[in-house]
Amino acid sequence: MAEMSYYDVLGVGKNASKQEIRKAYQKLAKQWHPDVNKAPEAEERFKKIAEAYETLGNEEKRKAYDEAPAYGFGRGTSPGGSSRETRDGGWSYSFGGSDMPDGDLFERFFGSRGAADRAGFDFFSGGGGTGFGGMGSMGGMGGMTEAQLDITLDQAYKGGSVTVQAGGRTVTVSIPPRAGDGTAVAVPGRSGRPEEDELLIVLRIRPHDIYEVSGGDLRGTLRIAPWQAVLGGGAKAVLPDGSAVKLKIPAGIAPGQTLRIPGKGLKKENGTDGDVLFDIEIEVPQPVSESEKSLYRQLEQASGYEAGLKKRGQRRGAAFRG
Repeated sequence: MAEMSYYDVLGVGKNASKQEIRKAYQKLAKQWHPDVNKAPEAEERFKKIAEAYETLGNEEKRKAYDEAPAYGFGRGTSPGGSSRETRDGGWSYSFGGSDMPDGDLFERFFGSRGAADRAGFDFFSGGGGTGFGGMGSMGGMGGMTEAQLDITLDQAYKGGSVTVQAGGRTVTVSIPPRAGDGTAVAVPGRSGRPEEDELLIVLRIRPHDIYEVSGGDLRGTLRIAPWQAVLGGGAKAVLPDGSAVKLKIPAGIAPGQTLRIPGKGLKKENGTDGDVLFDIEIEVPQPVSESEKSLYRQLEQASGYEAGLKKRGQRRGAAFRG
């Protein structure tokens, strides 16, 4: 069976633009990174994807590849002195050359033009269930190198520290409590080369199963029963750090209205604390017993309510403080 061309590896045509090649690479690199994709073939697929982009993402290498396929592109180490290796506990990708194309490895994660030849990062380092990942080299300004570190909302809310491999050394990233998405953390350089080795780590918060991050606010959904909407009541809400707060449900609350806990969200860019918001949903508990159906029938007979269409633009309701 003939070996796949680099164009086939990235799933693009031979006339694909540089932007199309970059976009295809970004998508595939994120999909097949071994610390994201646990399929047995993921590591090999990822290496082939990176190798293909290393050639097609560089105009000179691409031209040579198109004009002289017999020269052996796609096999072994390509020009530029790049090297790839795996090791237990994390996947390392480093470059020794100086001709990597613009928008290099893991630009999908970092959103910035890179220079991966400046330093080798341990991508997704920290394994062992720490929840950290998506770290890679970005373009530096002056002597500073920028990188992104993906963390969970729980880690951002509690704060703490994590040790990762970056730029050929072990560094400790201190996460301030209630750190907002996009918080930048400076890591000093090594003694003797403080400016050259200085890192700027940008924190990115992963999606959470309960809360959505919106600026410094955290937004969730509180489901209540019909009688709680009418009579009011209370509910317990667990915050990302594991602490619990009691919410007061006011009588007469309607779907779409919001309960608010002031100042319990993440830090905003202006230094203030965001809020925690809960959108109200009314849910009929299932299954419905015969005795409950009987009560609903009594309510139906006592109420003169008739179902009807809602007018567009009709106000849904204000926010209540929990």
